[in-house]
Amino acid sequence: MSGGQVLSQADARQWLRLRQLRVQRARQALARAQAEEGQARAAVGAREAQIEQGRARLAELLSHWGGPGSVDMPRWCAQVQAHREALAERLERDEYALLDERETLEQAQAAVRQRRAELARAESREAAVDATLKDQRRQVRQAREQQAELEAEDAYRAVH
Repeated sequence: MSGGQVLSQADARQWLRLRQLRVQRARQALARAQAEEGQARAAVGAREAQIEQGRARLAELLSHWGGPGSVDMPRWCAQVQAHREALAERLERDEYALLDERETLEQAQAAVRQRRAELARAESREAAVDATLKDQRRQVRQAREQQAELEAEDAYRAVH
């Protein structure tokens, strides 16, 4: 809007409403990004717990067959070895999956930061439009008051 241009009331309301809608959309986008971040954070937490369980199972297996179960070891050696390898493979897959899930979490956090910045920009633009329109209304009101004063002075001079 240039310095001397005055918007009609309808145009001013429409301009402000447009800015308000953009703020609303930015808030919704931020809420979605925060929800996705929460899901990614939960996935990382669940995967970390799964890894800890896998490590515990592997340690338990080694502890059992190295301790009280070692008496039966010759008979179960192949099965225990296969079970240990399966647990170790599962643990390794979980650790690789954790890396991917942490990357997803980092991306979600970056998206939240971006959405927050977009919201801040939208809110500042809305505030600027609101301030501009308030200033415009104030200027129009002042112009009317000045015009009324001039007309009152002219009427006074015409009578006297």
